[in-house]
Amino acid sequence: MDILTEIEQNLVKSGSLFEAEQIILKGVLELGQVIMQNFLESLDRSLKSQAPANYQVINKQPRTLNFIFGPVTFQRRYYQAGTKKREFYLDQQLKIKPRRRLSPHYLMMMAKIAQTTTMRNTADILNLVFDSGITADSVMHAVHELGNQVAKQTQAKEHQATPRHMPKNLTIEGDAFMIKGKKEAGQLTLVHHYRVYERVANQIINRHDFLSVGHQGRLEARLSDYLDRHYKLAGQTIFLASDAGPGYEPAKLLSLVPQGAHGEYFLDRYHCLQKIEHTLGRHNELAMRAIKAVRHHDQAELTIILDTYESQNLTEKQADDLMRLRKYLQRNWRYILSPQMRGFKDIHLIGSVESSHRAFTYRMKKQGKSWTKQGAKAMIGLIEARMNGELQASLNTILEQLTVLPRVAQTSLLQEMHIRTGEFLRKAPTKPSIGAVQGIIPINTATSRPMVVVTPLKTLMGFSVHLNVQLKFYNLPH
Repeated sequence: MDILTEIEQNLVKSGSLFEAEQIILKGVLELGQVIMQNFLESLDRSLKSQAPANYQVINKQPRTLNFIFGPVTFQRRYYQAGTKKREFYLDQQLKIKPRRRLSPHYLMMMAKIAQTTTMRNTADILNLVFDSGITADSVMHAVHELGNQVAKQTQAKEHQATPRHMPKNLTIEGDAFMIKGKKEAGQLTLVHHYRVYERVANQIINRHDFLSVGHQGRLEARLSDYLDRHYKLAGQTIFLASDAGPGYEPAKLLSLVPQGAHGEYFLDRYHCLQKIEHTLGRHNELAMRAIKAVRHHDQAELTIILDTYESQNLTEKQADDLMRLRKYLQRNWRYILSPQMRGFKDIHLIGSVESSHRAFTYRMKKQGKSWTKQGAKAMIGLIEARMNGELQASLNTILEQLTVLPRVAQTSLLQEMHIRTGEFLRKAPTKPSIGAVQGIIPINTATSRPMVVVTPLKTLMGFSVHLNVQLKFYNLPH
């Protein structure tokens, strides 16, 4: 009787759809553990013939890796290489680092979840779903490792050769936000953010975000290089926008325009109107009139409104705030003029960079969150890649290189797996599954640190396993 028939027989005995679903799920997960154990041990045996001539087998030792389908404990050979060197040849060929407990796919899930919620919540989610004993510290290590590599992947892709094209209404927006640092209480770290996109029929296309913890000059150099590699900008008009704050003044943004192109700078309306409300009062009738005057670019009316507010009995702080607002509006008045008023009928609202901060600030600010510089760079690398639609591709590239299957003869490996499966089926008694075992599996710990070792589950929900192991899905190279 094959496994499918036995699963079907257990399903008809189940008392509910919930129980039936559990039978199938646990069967598939436990089967995955069995197949992976068999595959790794067969691979270790096949590699024995490829080991260097001076490699002598000392013994076999177990190792446990936590896969998405559960923990797998497998035996692999320990070799004496010459007089001093000793190693596990299988680990070395697979590029599995010492003390690593988690599979590449598990690391990927950690990174993808952690860039949307806290490290502790990420651990809780994974433990709720897979009951694997992951800690917040394990998640943090995974984020640091993968986040920095993803950031490097993002910048490497920006340097890849690509056909340059003439953009439609190319826009560059810049802004910054603050996050708390860990070293000193009250220490703040500035994160710089630029966004480049095209606008066609009032739709944003080809959007790309650039972020950096500090180092605004390096970020601007990266942005300029991206523009040069992707666009033909000679004779083009480039639209620029910011809140005109420190580091993002009109002259600063206009300096990003390549030679031969024309720049049109716009003051971000959101920040301008916010300053008016903050100074005059959110529910003050004068604030509403001032906002209307700004929208109509009526400087005379705005002056009358501000004079009226000044004639009131203001405190010293209110008077200082009003003076700063006057200077801000006077300094940037010509940049308040909307695109339509300047004759650019295809350009409507500019200022999406402010709203795009939320993907970063929701994750990195408030609730007492603070960051080391390394941790901030790693997290920003993950979120930046997600915003640019490159996170999954970058993680795939990194994790495929993290562990590499050695080149072995496919036919001999399949034969070895078939033999080992037969031996396993003859020896393994049928017994009920004991379910998951709670424990902590740290991501990187000393070899002497206690950890939970779960014996691979060799039975499926009380029925025997019959495997026709023709694992074509491994697609091993010749």
